[in-house]
Parts: sequence; structure tokens; C-alpha cells
Amino acid sequence: MEGDKLGTISDEQIENTVELVKAGNLEAYTFIIRRFEKPLYIYCYHLLENREEAQDAVQEIFIKAYQEIHRYTPTVSFSAWLYKIAYHHSLNLMKKHKQRLKVAMYFKQQEESKEYTFREESNLEKLLAYLSPEEKHILLLKAVEQYNFTEIGQITGCKPATVRKKYQRLRMKLIEQGNKRKEGGLFVQPNG
Repeated sequence: MEGDKLGTISDEQIENTVELVKAGNLEAYTFIIRRFEKPLYIYCYHLLENREEAQDAVQEIFIKAYQEIHRYTPTVSFSAWLYKIAYHHSLNLMKKHKQRLKVAMYFKQQEESKEYTFREESNLEKLLAYLSPEEKHILLLKAVEQYNFTEIGQITGCKPATVRKKYQRLRMKLIEQGNKRKEGGLFVQPNG
């Protein structure tokens, strides 16, 4: 393949390379990676504002594109098709990051708005210590990743009704432990 510089590769060369990849030529895909790696990294970096996340995202985008290349048709340019994958992948990463921030902010606000505070560890850390690994997993999938019970069931290999019941039990367990801690004197009055 000629011309590895951004402006010197024609759309026709890219389309020919895509056809080679579709025919099973894995080496031809390295040409596509070299051609689009830097611009995709810059694009992802500006969206994600984190170098490591952008690097990881670019790798994941190239993997997705390779896995889905058989679906590409030249009704749009390959570049546009690739950037559409990058756009959706980056949006998903940003949504996950935003959800994690929301959960962290929620717990921080809950801690700040409580009338009582712990002397030692945070309320959340102490309460989570009472959960089994399976319960923590379900809680993270539901609260942080915001999966529904059907999706959590698919991930954990349980029926959705079973997951819902386990989630309800773990919530009750956390409430009970929170109440026990409050009654047990592990809380102190602020300013006192």
C-alpha cells in the first residue's frame, strides 16, 4: 500500500483494502489501523479527555470494526463508517463514566446530608462489608451500571425474578445494618 500520510491515501485505496480484509487478509487490516489510528485517538481523546481511556477506546473500536467489517457497504465512506463506530463507542464510555459519577455524587450527598456521621470508616464502606461478593456484584450492576433485572440475570446466569428477589434482600440487609449501626452508637453527632 502506498502513502501512509493522511492526505495521500485515496478513498479507492481504502475501499480496496477493506475488500482484502473482507476476503480474509488480516495484514491488510494493519494498513487500515495505521491510516486511522492517530485521527481516531485524537477524536476519542477530545471526547473522553483522558489519554489512557482514549488509547483503550481506539483499540476497542478497531476490534469492533474488524468484527463487523463484513457489514460495511460502500454507501458511505469507510472513514464515516469507522467514525460512527467510534462515536457510539465513545458515547457509551461517557455514559458509563457519567453514571459512575452520579452514583458517587449521590453517595457523597447522602453522607453529607445525614444527621449523623461515623467515627471511623464511611457509612458506605461499613455497610458494603456486610454484603457477599454476589450481592456486591448485583448491587454494582444495578446501581452503577444500571442494568435491568433481565440483563443482570443474563450476566449472572440467574432468572430475572431471582435477581430481583436477591436485590430486594440485599437492600433490606443494608437498611437493617444501617439501623443497627445507628442504634449501636457507631454514629456521633456532628459538632459534638
